[in-house]
Amino acid sequence: MTAWHRNEYILKGVFLGLWAFAALQVAVDPSAVRVDLWWVLGWMTAGLVLGLIGGTALQLKRGVRPWQNWTAFPLLVLLESPTFVYGGVVFGLAAGVLSGREFAEPWAAPIAHLFGLTFDDIKHVRSDDNSKPGDWLGYCAVGGALLGFGLYRLRQIADPWWRFGVGLALGAGFVYLGGEYANKLPGLDAAARFNLGVYILIGLPFFYLLTFCAEAEESEVEIMALCAAMGTALHLMNIGGAAVNFAAVPLLLPVTIYFVYATRVLPGLRVFKHVLRGYSYQNLGRLREALYFFRRATELDPKSTFAAAGMRGLHENLTLAKLDREPELLEILDFGLCLDRAERFLLAGRTPTPAEREEADRFLDLVARKKPAYQARVDYLRAVSLTHAKDYPAAATALATLLDPETPGYHAGVRRSVLFPAWELALKHGPAALQERLGWAELDKPGRRIEAIAAAERAGADGQEFKAVLYSQLTEAEFVAASAGGPPAEFNYEYVEQLGLALIDDADPERRERGAAYLRIAGRGLPERGPSIFRKLADTAADAEAARGYLDQVKRTGLDLFKAKRLAAAQREIYLAALKQLADLDDARGDPEAAIGSLGLYLEAGGRNELDIFRRRAELYAKASDPMNALVQVETGLTYSSSDADLLKKKDSYYFSVTEEQLRAKRERVSGFFDVAYCVKKASGILNGKSDDPELLEWASHLAALATVMQPQANGVRLIRARCLLRQGNRDAGISLLEDIRESPKGSRDDEDAWYAATKILGELYLDELDRPDLAIAALKDYKGYLKAGADTHYQLGRAYEAAQDTANAIREYDAVTAFEGHPRFWDAKDALRRLGKG
Repeated sequence: MTAWHRNEYILKGVFLGLWAFAALQVAVDPSAVRVDLWWVLGWMTAGLVLGLIGGTALQLKRGVRPWQNWTAFPLLVLLESPTFVYGGVVFGLAAGVLSGREFAEPWAAPIAHLFGLTFDDIKHVRSDDNSKPGDWLGYCAVGGALLGFGLYRLRQIADPWWRFGVGLALGAGFVYLGGEYANKLPGLDAAARFNLGVYILIGLPFFYLLTFCAEAEESEVEIMALCAAMGTALHLMNIGGAAVNFAAVPLLLPVTIYFVYATRVLPGLRVFKHVLRGYSYQNLGRLREALYFFRRATELDPKSTFAAAGMRGLHENLTLAKLDREPELLEILDFGLCLDRAERFLLAGRTPTPAEREEADRFLDLVARKKPAYQARVDYLRAVSLTHAKDYPAAATALATLLDPETPGYHAGVRRSVLFPAWELALKHGPAALQERLGWAELDKPGRRIEAIAAAERAGADGQEFKAVLYSQLTEAEFVAASAGGPPAEFNYEYVEQLGLALIDDADPERRERGAAYLRIAGRGLPERGPSIFRKLADTAADAEAARGYLDQVKRTGLDLFKAKRLAAAQREIYLAALKQLADLDDARGDPEAAIGSLGLYLEAGGRNELDIFRRRAELYAKASDPMNALVQVETGLTYSSSDADLLKKKDSYYFSVTEEQLRAKRERVSGFFDVAYCVKKASGILNGKSDDPELLEWASHLAALATVMQPQANGVRLIRARCLLRQGNRDAGISLLEDIRESPKGSRDDEDAWYAATKILGELYLDELDRPDLAIAALKDYKGYLKAGADTHYQLGRAYEAAQDTANAIREYDAVTAFEGHPRFWDAKDALRRLGKG
């Protein structure tokens, strides 16, 4: 902001201060309203009129004539004469106020006499103690100047929304403070306060006039000050209590006006004033200033058609002769609009005259020299100009350079904007002599056809006919070369898909292959429909290997969509079917690992018939010599059907096939699936069968070893391991393990049952094999407390006591057996009692 902008804000503040002083004079002396109010208004109006006369004279001097536009001329005088308007209004108000002071009597009294007044009629009422408003001129003037400087500082806040919020808060604060403290002024009764509010309102149009015509760009600051003054006036007039019976009106009405004006009116008004100033300077031939105001208007509102029309109009009327007279314009021109000017000469629907073409060429040379970023558009228009001049070799050279994607230095966006009309000129609209030098062969060069397709797609309906020809000639190799960084974005994949579907079932092999190429292109550009497109290719493939490759494409595209959570229901079914088919193909060619992977993806994608899929995966893992994972699949399948006979049979097989080393390597991963209880139960069943078949015993021992890997400290696992060792003849190791169980805590439930079973077996071994009746008695006495202990336990204890030569206890235990008459040991106990002399 300039020094004059600062002065404008200070003058606005001074105006508010002087007007408040004048309003106070009238408010405290109702009789003065007939003289003082009109006296001050008269001076201010006279100053404004003189200022407008001066502004009008200035515009006439500049060459502006009112009859050229009677509506715009008054606005132009206001906007282009801020110094005259400010001087007239502020100095007129100052003269009216100062004319009431004693020092002004020599010149004020004669003027008053002209209107039938005396100096006493306009003299300010003062007091010795500075208690009357007539004593406050200095305070009002200085306070107003400080207010104006404060407004200037607030205007310097760069963020408009921050400025808007601060202005809203300050405005509300001024309304509150102005209304509250004005009530405390001496001599202001209710009627005087009402009058004071009215007189403040009368001055606001003049304040807005200063705001409107200011050279400084209008902002939220000015409307904030105006609304604050309005709110204070309404508060003094008691509008909220007397007129509408709504106390918040003095606050809400100004705040509403501030919000609506700052957000709805002000943006458009600022643009309007800048454009009007731009037109004014353009009419004066001062193009530099006109450009500044048009550009500022477009910055404030890039969508403003009014501002764009002004900027465009200036450039349309621009000539190189004017640029020669004002060379500084070259640094601030909009070179895009300069090219628009050249384009209107060359593409006006008719052949340009030599003078028009020469003028266009000079504009092209100017832009090429000053704005290299527009070189692509310059080359296109130069080719057009050369075509009009029938210089076809030079035109073809310019076009070939533009159409070559390898040409360095072009701005990508600018080149894209002219690529379609350049191709049309080279292939369609240009004269035959030009097409002979370029023609359709130009499209066969690397990268050209894909670029031409993109240009036609950007052209929309205008490029429809051109697109049909381009797509019909497109090869898959061209598309693949252009897809190194990803599929082209400006490409109609749906259209290509339809081309492919129309040809894929054709009887002619060449046309069928052409259709397949189109579908492969569509599949890369339409990933959401990739599964169905590649499925169609697989179904129509000429050989099994090609079909297999397309199924892999279905798998890849479907997996990508599934991971991105964009797999539609219809595409999902195609994807799942392809995965099952791939699994069958991989299994048939001896690649179970690949088949397992496909079925895993099938399960991840929510495929149905999970039981059969887990069965199939188990079989495939078995073929891959991976019984551990086969076992995991079986266990998972059994969670769907625990009685499935086939899975139970497989379970026996896979548990037999898993080695201790394999299980130990994956112990943590399979802990949730591995069935230790099955191992214990199955091994126990084999051992209970009393068979001496080495293979069965080996199976039981294997299951016990697997269970030990998973639960080495479980009593039930150690018991079955010990029994296996005993059956295999390793008596010492088996007894040692049983003793370890007996020395460990009983535990609960299964561990407790195993502890008692180990104790019983150990007692019998102590008695029958180790000749340790004392240890046998201790073990069997412990087992006797088990709920499953009975006549057999008493009998074995009797035998142990007898071996230890403890006849009394032996007789007692044998006698307890005879209480069970139907027990197999009944007669053995009877014989023992007779042997001990008790029979």
